[in-house]
Amino acid sequence: MFLGRHRYLLFSLAYIGALIVEKPVWMGGSVASCFSYMFTILIHFSLFLSLIQANSSLLIPFFLEKKRFGLYATGLIGLILLYSVVIVHYNGFIHNVLFHDQLIGTSDGFWDNFVYALCCTVIAAMLYVTQKWSEQHEQVRNIEISQLQTELKYLRSQINPHFLFNGLNTIYGNIEMSNWQARDITVQFSDLLRYNLYEADVDMIELEKEIKYLKNYVALQKARSNDNMHLNLKINFQNGNVKIAPLIFMAFVENAFKYVSRGDHGINSIDIELDEEEGRIKFSCKNSYDEEEHIPGGIGLNNAARRLELLYKDHYKLDIKKEHNIYQVELTLTP
Repeated sequence: MFLGRHRYLLFSLAYIGALIVEKPVWMGGSVASCFSYMFTILIHFSLFLSLIQANSSLLIPFFLEKKRFGLYATGLIGLILLYSVVIVHYNGFIHNVLFHDQLIGTSDGFWDNFVYALCCTVIAAMLYVTQKWSEQHEQVRNIEISQLQTELKYLRSQINPHFLFNGLNTIYGNIEMSNWQARDITVQFSDLLRYNLYEADVDMIELEKEIKYLKNYVALQKARSNDNMHLNLKINFQNGNVKIAPLIFMAFVENAFKYVSRGDHGINSIDIELDEEEGRIKFSCKNSYDEEEHIPGGIGLNNAARRLELLYKDHYKLDIKKEHNIYQVELTLTP
């Protein structure tokens, strides 16, 4: 925010500092010479600031941002020529007419001023364009997040939760007591649905609740899988109250079940491990896949990576690799 409002403040201070350091007349100089030099600095700075503002307020918005590069270059050269001419005439006037002395630490050379002004305006323009690009990138990212949230709320609004849960209870009640597998699957599905609709709609949630959801999801997928699928879920945690982003692991788990190999003659496996110690969480998800089948990144994985960047910033490490027919995701979350 500071750089947005004062994008040229530090640049301008550096300009003034260069003029002051150029010739410290106050060291052994008279009071009058010090005042005259400070007055010179003030005028120089005003002209310099006018040059920068004209470039950023007129030339860049009207020409550079509209990709009229020829007009921008012409306008910039003309502006710098005007600045250089004014500086040269000012130097001659202030010292020859008012002070009746030699130039005080400032160059009266036309081309020296021209090159210096050109460098300054180019750097200032780069700062301006960089800031604009950063602001636009942030706006696009915020719009994408807002669209995802709106889409999620819309999808949730299409579902009547009470109707679904009542229907599941009815189904559960009509399943024979001896059919324990079907009854367990119904309960697991009900828990998954309840978690998605009610509990996961928060910024952070307890690790223990996320683990329970993960176990139910894996159990439901295991019930749907064939006997030739080797599924291993290993979980170890010390503190179940550690807060994490809800469903942060699920995109990787869902991807594993979607693209796992299903051949009859090879090893089909999914290995999921989650370990928490002193708030540090290590998550690993590995699945076998067919060599000829391409595993795309997918919207789910891209969204998961973007959520990690937004929510955890420098407190996570994500490593995804494919080798020897194994697709592996390793995620570390640090407090």
